[in-house]
Amino acid sequence: MSRFVYINELALIINNILHMNKILLIFTLFVFPIFLFAQSDLIVEIDSILQPNYTGKNPGLSLGIIKDGRVFYTKGYGLANLEYNINNTDSSVFDIGSIAKQFTAACIWTLVNKGEISLDDDIRKYLPEIPYYGDTIKIRHMLNHTSGLRNYSSILNLAGYDYTEHFFNNQSILELMARQKGLNNIPGEKVLYGNTPYNLLTIIVERISKMKFVDYATENLFIPLGMKNTVYRVDNTSIVKNRSVGYIMEKDSTFSQFSRIEACYGGGSLWSTVEDLTIWSNLFTQPANSYQELVNFLITKDVLKNGEEASYSRGLMRDIYRGYKAIHHSGMTKGYRSQIISIPEIQLSVIILANYDAINPEALSYKIIDLFITATKNVEEEISPYIHKRKDLQKLTGMYQELNSCMKMEVILRNDTLLAKSSFGRNFIALKSKDKKTLNRIDDESVKYVFDKDMGYDLIVYFGATPFYFERINLIDPSHISLDDYTGDYYSKELDVSYKIIKEEDKLYLSYPNNLKITLSSGQQDEFGNGGRTKYTFFRDKNGVVNRMTVGSEGIVKDIEFIK
Repeated sequence: MSRFVYINELALIINNILHMNKILLIFTLFVFPIFLFAQSDLIVEIDSILQPNYTGKNPGLSLGIIKDGRVFYTKGYGLANLEYNINNTDSSVFDIGSIAKQFTAACIWTLVNKGEISLDDDIRKYLPEIPYYGDTIKIRHMLNHTSGLRNYSSILNLAGYDYTEHFFNNQSILELMARQKGLNNIPGEKVLYGNTPYNLLTIIVERISKMKFVDYATENLFIPLGMKNTVYRVDNTSIVKNRSVGYIMEKDSTFSQFSRIEACYGGGSLWSTVEDLTIWSNLFTQPANSYQELVNFLITKDVLKNGEEASYSRGLMRDIYRGYKAIHHSGMTKGYRSQIISIPEIQLSVIILANYDAINPEALSYKIIDLFITATKNVEEEISPYIHKRKDLQKLTGMYQELNSCMKMEVILRNDTLLAKSSFGRNFIALKSKDKKTLNRIDDESVKYVFDKDMGYDLIVYFGATPFYFERINLIDPSHISLDDYTGDYYSKELDVSYKIIKEEDKLYLSYPNNLKITLSSGQQDEFGNGGRTKYTFFRDKNGVVNRMTVGSEGIVKDIEFIK
């Protein structure tokens, strides 16, 4: 059900009309209908973007558009509950996934504001269980994803963890991190997005405040802000009124609910609504508010060790979209996806919360923003595009591979256009030049490809403010590989798990708990991948015999050692 919130303005205008002179009266009666028609046209276009895909028979989403500090349009699409045919509305409660990070960061701000913590504090002051890795991990490194701590979910996957049978929580994550023998990077060196730092920050808040994190956040953040239906999801049994049930699609194209056992929060797991997030989004578009210090804290980008500005802020992403500064974050967890984005210059925010994880709220939010930007300012006409010479584009072509991952990115030149396709992509996507070292996807300028070796990497692909790091590679001819060299049993002390590699019909297969016969594909010399984002690198002794391997995964787990 849609809602317009300009009724109050209409009443005020009518009241003022009674005191206007005749000329002004005629002007008002002429202009006001044009205003209403323009607004109606926008809403028709918004519905045309969303309505065809989300009928009353399937899960859908809740939309909120806030303009000039007031609700411009809200609407629920699809069902919040398939069993009872309950519709999504702006008061439906969704798990908003990683959008939770900005609220966890805000809790840290409250402690900083009270003088109870410093951003330059060593995390081991509060988490002495974490080993010392030769450099200090500071609170600010946790906030901007430069801590180097391995992503816990990736580690659990490598250990063969069954999420549907085994319970784990934030304390489990702390214990897991305490057993790790290394970091992904030097603290403060580069941004590697993950959940581990934010889940551990909740424990730091608890140890300082002597309160449960969920209670601290409610008392110090949500209640003062008036966000009455926002709360961290710390268990899976509590009653959540107006919950929009999250759904996944099974192989037989039927919907089902994901059975959730774990109870981790901080990096995600926050219940909220469009109504509550409207309050939050106005903090970023309406500068005259009492939380401006909090806003400044969250949008601050720290400086990396190389002097460059970090791409990630503190629980938020801040970048440029069509010439406008954008503040945003998305979220994704089983059964849910979400996006909140604000464009302060035009006082616009778009909130999309979905209860089906195949819906793409980020893409939808930008389509909606384009409706308002086109009407406000045609930025693209004011910026002269950079034009690469063909010979310069040719130098960028080749095969790239994500660091600590087997995901590849192939870059080719077709006519005078550079195109890229990842291991997971179906088709090559055209890129357009932005500057000498940067190209954007032609269909989504928030995705950019930076070819700048001075930054230490052959290629960095940014999805919004999240970077993925690549190096050029040379693939080995599979016919030159002796697969028998790699077969055998391998054991990791860090993960306390055994891997078995066998050869069958000229192929290598890997098996470990809950993962049977994963096909391994060759990459560079002594290197294989699992067809996803896990890379297995083998090492040989002085006689050329393979005696160990290291595993890197998803770009955020590096060098887990396995001994043969």
